[in-house]
Amino acid sequence: MSTTPPVEPTPQTESSLFLHRLRAATYVIVLFVLSIHLLEKFREILQPLFIALFLGFLTNPLHRLLVRWGFPSLIAYGVIVTLVLLGVFAFASLVYSNFAEVAAENDKLNQYEKRLEKKIHDYRERLPFQTPELKENFLREIEISPEEMAAAGATAFGRLRDSTSMAVLTILYILFLVAERVSFPARVALALGKEHGLRILGVVESINLAISQYIAVKTLVSALAGIGSYAVLAFFEVELAATWGILIFLFNYMPYVGSMVAVTLPILLSLLQFDEAWKPIVIASLLIGIQQIIGSWIEPRMAGQRLDVSPFLIVVSLAFWWFVWGIIGAILAVPLLVIVKIILDNIPETKPIATLISNR
Repeated sequence: MSTTPPVEPTPQTESSLFLHRLRAATYVIVLFVLSIHLLEKFREILQPLFIALFLGFLTNPLHRLLVRWGFPSLIAYGVIVTLVLLGVFAFASLVYSNFAEVAAENDKLNQYEKRLEKKIHDYRERLPFQTPELKENFLREIEISPEEMAAAGATAFGRLRDSTSMAVLTILYILFLVAERVSFPARVALALGKEHGLRILGVVESINLAISQYIAVKTLVSALAGIGSYAVLAFFEVELAATWGILIFLFNYMPYVGSMVAVTLPILLSLLQFDEAWKPIVIASLLIGIQQIIGSWIEPRMAGQRLDVSPFLIVVSLAFWWFVWGIIGAILAVPLLVIVKIILDNIPETKPIATLISNR
């Protein structure tokens, strides 16, 4: 009984396969450039939508847990919304009470003012060139013209208006996305057929699982950063230690940049609060050290392993989305990278690109 030898791929077959993959890669690049243009052009519409999707992924694990405990789906979403509102109210109350307590102590504010003026005088004397003499209490003599105040007020009002519009649009998106979750599987099966519909739903489920894992990792490392920073600030008795810890926890959802911005504020306060020069230096070293350990070592390894995404591409994605959408883009960078990777992995022509993105 003779066996048929395996057919070796001919050079012509390999060449056509290479051209096919090259064509697919070209389509991906063209689609990428077009996507950048559309993201910039329709950012006012797309940003709230992406935020709504991100919040949906954020609450998905809690929603599943509540449903597993016997809560109806709509009631579970109501419980989640209530918990979120209570958390926002509690945080706002804490921040307001802490700042109100500090602002009520005029002696402490005057002390901070004198220390700031003294430090400015000291740094001025160390400069290698001459600068104008500064009067005593010069900070109180700084005047702002009515035109400057009006311009600042108009800018602040415009940002508040834009933020309010985005919040309202995001809430509307969330409500409609919740309503769509009920009938979406049936409509996918009806539109694409049962077999293709199950494949699409499988891809969506993979995206849900991967993003949920990322949110779990991000929440864990953010909690570590917030608790560790609070412990340092409380040990040195820095003002508003609890508020700074919560802010560091929240800002850490914006990788790298957000956490460093949040750390800068308590460091600046420690410069004004303490007369000893070594205390602000030690506080800054410890806070920055915590962020460096978490941001450069713990988080990339945990996120890269759980998401199967290259840590280097995570950093590249952060830089890209920061350039396109600023702070919001930096927050959404990693979830969007994971979504792109999963979609590419389920298309035969683009699977090699997904392999290059992975952390295998």
